[in-house]
Formats: sequence, structure tokens, C-alpha cells
Amino acid sequence: MKGKINLKTSNPSSKKINNLLPVLQVISVFASLFLVSSLTMTTFKAHALPKALGHHRCGVTGSGGDFDLHAVIQNSNIDPTTPMGSVLTTIEMEGGAWNFRCTVSGSPNDILFLGPHAEGGWSTAPSPNNDNTVCRIPGIQGIGIRFYRKDGQAKKCYTTIFEPNNIIRIQWWDGNETASYSPLAELVRIGDIAGGAQTLPNMPITSMITNKSLRHDLFRLVFTNPTLDAPSCTMAQFNQTIDFGSGIARGDEVISKPFDVWLTDCSGDTLTEFKNSAELSFTSSLGRISLNGTRLYNCDDDDCANGAYITFTDIEGDDVNLKDGYRLNAQTTDDDYKLSFSSNLHTENTTGGKIDTSLTLVISYL
Repeated sequence: MKGKINLKTSNPSSKKINNLLPVLQVISVFASLFLVSSLTMTTFKAHALPKALGHHRCGVTGSGGDFDLHAVIQNSNIDPTTPMGSVLTTIEMEGGAWNFRCTVSGSPNDILFLGPHAEGGWSTAPSPNNDNTVCRIPGIQGIGIRFYRKDGQAKKCYTTIFEPNNIIRIQWWDGNETASYSPLAELVRIGDIAGGAQTLPNMPITSMITNKSLRHDLFRLVFTNPTLDAPSCTMAQFNQTIDFGSGIARGDEVISKPFDVWLTDCSGDTLTEFKNSAELSFTSSLGRISLNGTRLYNCDDDDCANGAYITFTDIEGDDVNLKDGYRLNAQTTDDDYKLSFSSNLHTENTTGGKIDTSLTLVISYL
């Protein structure tokens, strides 16, 4: 009798298990968990110089130009496992306030409103709760933005309707105006968030006046730290054969061979969170895993070694139950990226023949 274990990864979308000849195959499936950090936009810097009377009477000075309003991301690390519709992070005004200087217009029809409007390219984002306060961010997957008004109410993402309660309101008699409240905005999960870095674009802040005359893209929301980081953890792919040797006789002692599962593409708190949030689960061909999860049976063709089976133990010698799953944080070793196991071939009651069985390891989330 001759036996091997072939340890191999496969695409997570494929459930196919490759059979072996004189080989015991253990297939690990590549899987990933995206952890996304929160972000905060810098506050708008609006130290405006007087402009011509009328709609353009307020501007912005500084390195960003007359009409750039700056914002800061509070936490650039966002967690993609945040529940759908929940807040990823808040956004605050840079320095805590935006200070405007404007020319007094002398016209009661010249009350200036700034906010996200469809006329500037804004639209309501898809949401599990049909939340019309969450706006779509162009070019960003799975993340929307919710603005707040000075009164603490969320600003609705209107498409065509004039809405005076915008994030900034400057009366016609205002020569100086300060906007200072918290939070300015929130980032909200609206779908699947891709792992890796994403960069928030500059966004138009549309201006309106009370007579509903529009000037689009008069101000731009510019992020001082626009990059969001969604680090990802994965189970590393591998293709490894463990050879039990040949000439295995019935009644031989249990033959144990080690193998490792490696985690990759993240570190630190992200790796810790990944290990706390996931487990290995196991599948095989119908009837191969025993009802109590303690054994992986051999094939049952005419040329198979009847009665042979495999058990699995972890680095501490504890049995791995193939029905219950195995927590990724169950092992504490010097190498946080490695999970170590042993595959144990039992031949106490076998007849001669081949060993041809398989096991698939899959990342499952708790």
C-alpha cells in the first residue's frame, strides 16, 4: 500500500475536488476578508474674498484656489465587513470651522446655499434601506457619503428639487460667516467594498440662491488625505504533496505528516481581526467525512484500500473536527501568519489497495 497527501489551493468560486491515484488530496480554497478603515474629510477652508455683487459674491482663497473647499479624512482605514448601511467613518471640518468673507449683496433674494445637488452630479446611492440621505461617490465601489446640516439633521440627496436646508447657508447681509458643527459628513457602506487603496475624487458642491437660479460646481470639496485603505487578508494558495511512503502494511502505526496553512496580505490589527472573524471549514465528496467529523474516509472503488482513513490534529495535538470548523485564532505561535496541522493515516483495519480521497479547506466567516 502506498499513500500521499496532496495539499493544494483552488479558486474559491470552484468547488471541484481533484481525485488522486495513490494520493490523499487536501485542497485549500483561496478566500479573502477585506477590512476597511474609516475615513474623515478635511474641513472646507473657505476664507473668501469679496466677489462681484450677486451669486458669486463669496469665494475661497488659499493654495487650493478661490473655490476649493478642503476636508480631512478622520480614519483612512475602513472595514469592508461593516454591516450594510452602517457608518464606516465620520468627516469633520478642517480646523473645526469654515470661515467665509463675502460682499453684502443688498438683495433679500441673494441667500446663498451650498450643498450636494444633482445639478452638480450628485445622486442617491443604492442602499439596503432606500436611504435618501446617502449619496453616491463617483468612481468608488461600495461607499456612499451622508452630509449633515448645521441643525444636526442629515442632508437628503435630492436629484432635482430645490432644498434650502443645505450644509452651508449664507444670508444676503452676511459679510462674514462661519460654519462650525460636527459631524460634517459620514461615509456609509452601500455595497461590497474592494480591498486595497481607493482614492476619493474631488466633489462639486453646488451653489443655489433663493430664486432657484443655479451655478454648478462653483465650489469643490477637496480631500486633504483622499486615500482610503482597505487591507485584505487571504489564505495563501499552495500545491503541496505530503508523501506517506510506500509499502504501508495493515496494522502499521499511525503515520503522521505535517502541513501548514499560511495567511497573507495583511498584518497587525488587520491580521488579528481577520483571525478573530473567520474559521476553516471542510468539505469533501459525499460520504467521505464521518458523521461525527473525526475522520476522512478513503475511496470505495474496487481497487481502494478498504478501511483506511485520515484524521487531522493541530500543532497542540488537539483533534480537528471536520464538521465543526476550525477557528483561525485557535493557535498562538511565534508566527502569526501560519497555522500548523498534522494529517494522520490510519491503516489498522485496511486491505491492500490505493488511497484516493480529498478534502477541501474553505475560509468561512463567523
